[in-house]
Amino acid sequence: MKLNRCIAAVYIFFMFIYVFREKLYKLDTSYITMFAEVAPNLIPSFLFTIIGMFYIVPLLKGVNLTNKPRVIWMINSLNILCFLLIEYIHVVFKLGSWDNNDIIASLIGIAVATGIYFKLRKGFIKEFDK
Repeated sequence: MKLNRCIAAVYIFFMFIYVFREKLYKLDTSYITMFAEVAPNLIPSFLFTIIGMFYIVPLLKGVNLTNKPRVIWMINSLNILCFLLIEYIHVVFKLGSWDNNDIIASLIGIAVATGIYFKLRKGFIKEFDK
């Protein structure tokens, strides 16, 4: 399935960014540095949303529920709450400071994943029903 390959490729890309993050900072380019800073929120929020919509919801409730906007809103809301909680934990345990860029990156990842979901939904449902 192409979606599985896409998810694996994005995950591998994320791991490379995370491993080489310090080297990306040394490039001292504002866009690359910003991307290296927000990648730990941007990419997982994208992946969690895609995996939730395409794999978890159909297994738990049936494929027909993926057409209902309420389920999509619940998945997106849960992801947003998780990433807000992560930022809050950073502040409470003094692991870092609150970073609005991380929250914005999480929202962008969720929005992009939701857009991709709506583009791929019909093909996925046909393939899942086989």
